[in-house]
Amino acid sequence: PYTAVNNFYQAILNTHKMLASTGRATTTFVKSHHRALRQPFQVALRGMADVEVEHGRGQWKAYGDISNYNPGKWQIKCFNKISPLGLARFKTDEYDIRPDGQPAANAHAILLRSHKLKEEEVPKTVRAIARCGAGTNNIPVARMTELGIPVFNTPGANANAVKELVICGMLLG
Repeated sequence: PYTAVNNFYQAILNTHKMLASTGRATTTFVKSHHRALRQPFQVALRGMADVEVEHGRGQWKAYGDISNYNPGKWQIKCFNKISPLGLARFKTDEYDIRPDGQPAANAHAILLRSHKLKEEEVPKTVRAIARCGAGTNNIPVARMTELGIPVFNTPGANANAVKELVICGMLLG
């Protein structure tokens, strides 16, 4: 695969060099050199992944709870008590917020604070995990990355509270 990708990269570099030296438009060059560009690209793709033609046909697998599914709404599962003021920013006609304790088998996203998240608690429908606060030490980031689920945090979200605490400490001290 490395050789194929390297060959493809070299073909692209050569294309750019030829375009720069001839001054021809990109579409004219690509049309006239279509076969020369296509072959390295096909070789590079061939070495990367095997895809079956029939992969999208047959029975659809249902994940989650179909009876609890709301089409057109994003379902967000909260694992800790999240401020109602923060959750109110999600429009109720677009988001279905599930507080801690309510089942959310079709969750598209997870919001948590200090809850120690386990892989078993993450439904197959989850597309993102957000930690309300700094750090992601309570989320198995490596495993979520393997599953293709982005994990992010909100550093600085509590900056005002920290400033208020420092000023209070200065006034009392």
